[in-house]
Amino acid sequence: MNARWDAVVVGAGPAGSATASLLATAGVKVLLLDRARFPRDKPCSEYLSPESTRVLQRLGPDVLAAVEAAAPAHLRGMKVVAPSGAGVVGRFETFSYALPRTRFDNILLDAARARGVEVREGVKVEELVYDAGAVAGVVARDTGNGTRDTYRASVVIGADGLRSIVARRLGRVYRTAPYRIAFTAHVADVGGVHDLGEMHVGRPGYVGFGPIGGGVTTVALVLPVQEARRGEQFFQELDRFPGIRGRFDSRRIVRRVLATGPFARWSRRPVASGGGALLVGDAADFFDPFTGQGIYSALHGAELASAAILDHFATGASLARYAKARRREFRGKWLLERMIGVAVGWPALIEHVVGRLTRRPQLADLLVRATGNCVPARAALSPRVLAGLVL
Repeated sequence: MNARWDAVVVGAGPAGSATASLLATAGVKVLLLDRARFPRDKPCSEYLSPESTRVLQRLGPDVLAAVEAAAPAHLRGMKVVAPSGAGVVGRFETFSYALPRTRFDNILLDAARARGVEVREGVKVEELVYDAGAVAGVVARDTGNGTRDTYRASVVIGADGLRSIVARRLGRVYRTAPYRIAFTAHVADVGGVHDLGEMHVGRPGYVGFGPIGGGVTTVALVLPVQEARRGEQFFQELDRFPGIRGRFDSRRIVRRVLATGPFARWSRRPVASGGGALLVGDAADFFDPFTGQGIYSALHGAELASAAILDHFATGASLARYAKARRREFRGKWLLERMIGVAVGWPALIEHVVGRLTRRPQLADLLVRATGNCVPARAALSPRVLAGLVL
C-alpha cells in the first residue's frame, strides 16, 4: 500500500488525537496510527490541570461534555507533605478534572474519528520515509498480520510518547537528571481521599495520588532509578510515608501496577531539520509526574502544532515556527518543573519549603496555580517568590 495523506499522526494518545482532530476540523486529510488497540491503560497521573479544561473547550463542546459525562473526580487543589509528615495545601481558583486514561484517551480518539480522521489501531511505525532530505511519510507494520506498508504524507507528527520512534529517527534524544521510575496503580476505598491531590515526599522518592471518580484513587510511587527494585514491594513502599501509612489496602487494587520511565527525556529537534515532521507531547519532552504537566503539555502542544501545520499548508511557512512557539509557551514551565524536580530529591529543602508555605498560604496557592497552568510560570519564578520560599 502506498496511500497519500496530508498528515500522518503517529500515536493516538492525547497529543496525537488532539492534533489529528484540530487538523481534520480544518479540512486536512489525516491518518492516525497507534501500535495499541483501544481502550488501553497507561501509567499516568490521570490529572487534567484546570487550564486543560479550556483546551478541551477549544477542541469542541462535544469533547468537554464527554469528559463531564465520564463522571470524573473534581480536584480543588493539591496537598504537599514533607518527609516528616508536615503538610501544606494550595488551592486552585476553580477545579481540575481527573479520570482514567482508558476513558479520557477514548474520548479524544472518538472525537478524532467524528471529525473525519482515519484511525488504524495495531499498527507500529518502524521507519520514516524521506524525499529530497525532508520527511515524506512512514513505514509501518500491522501487528496482527505482520504486513508492512508505506504511508506517504506532507507532514508526519510524532506523538508516540516517551520512547518515540519518530523522535529517535529525527535525531538524538537526551536524558537529564534526576532519573526516576514511576509505578502506578488504581486502588478503591482509599482513606481520607476527597477533593485534593496529594504529593508525599520521602527518602527516597515520592508518592502522588488523587481521586479519579467512582471511589477509585490513582496512585504513583516515583523512585530514583537506582532504587527501582523497591517498586516490587509497592504497597509496603507506600507505608514508608507517614502521611500515607495504613490508607491503602492491597486487597482493594482494581488495576495492576504499571511502570514507566526513566523520565526527563527530550528531543534535540522538535521539528525535523529537513522539514516534513514535528514532535508533540511526551515525544518532544517529558515532564516529571510531580507537576502533572503531561496531559496539559500534550493538549496545548497539539494546538501549537496544528496552528504551525495549517500555516505551512496555507502559506508555505516553515514548520520551524512550531519550535519557537513551544519555547515561548513552555520555557517558564520547563524551568519551574526542573527546579521542582531537583527539590523533590532534596528532602531537607522540601521540609524547609513546606514550613515556609504553611506560614504563607498565599504562596502555596500561587505555586499550585502555577503548576496547574492557572497563572503564568513566571509568577512563581520571580525573585520575591523564590526568596519567600527559602529565606
